[in-house]
Amino acid sequence: MLLDEKIESLQIETKSKITRKQIGDVLGMTQQAVKNRIDRKTPLKDFEILKLEEAFLKDNNPEKAMNTIKSQLYEIKSTLREQNNIYTITYRPDVYLSAGYGVEVYNEDKETITIDARLLESDRGTKINPKNCEVVKVSGNSMFPEYRHGDRVIIDKSDTELIDGHIFAFKYKGQCFVKEINLIGDKIKCISLNKEYDPFYINQGEELTVFGRILPRIRL
Repeated sequence: MLLDEKIESLQIETKSKITRKQIGDVLGMTQQAVKNRIDRKTPLKDFEILKLEEAFLKDNNPEKAMNTIKSQLYEIKSTLREQNNIYTITYRPDVYLSAGYGVEVYNEDKETITIDARLLESDRGTKINPKNCEVVKVSGNSMFPEYRHGDRVIIDKSDTELIDGHIFAFKYKGQCFVKEINLIGDKIKCISLNKEYDPFYINQGEELTVFGRILPRIRL
């Protein structure tokens, strides 16, 4: 963000005029230095944005200012994690995908976990946005040996188009599953990798919610 853009934004938020002297006092620079930053269109650093938010918004709207600061800090931490090959993604510890014949979701509390950024690459060689990912647990052993009971798997929520031969997480008749998909005419064949479990079929047009594709070969 450019300095003049931030000044304009702060003036709208506070409904008051903000001078270059005030900006300089907050950022520890002269009025001329502030003018130079504006003229040269030098982007603000993350810590400078935080300083300005804290200085001008805390008295105007403390709650909003604090939320803004927290959001900025989160973005900074996320950037640092990415630079160090670490991502933060959402983890739902009480959500289970059935590898067998279905399990209902009773609790959708969430927290976050950190993982190696190199895990978030699809088998197509493209990087996956961590904001589109969630981690949940597998219940049962019908997807053995690919996934075992209690394994944590990563769902790419941006990839919801069912494709032959890929493993998806989905909700059907009130229960949540993880199955390999095979499209056969007007039916969806839901396959367990463990041959002791029979496949089941879903008719095209039946109510089906696809959560996303399971990233292959990853067990946390």
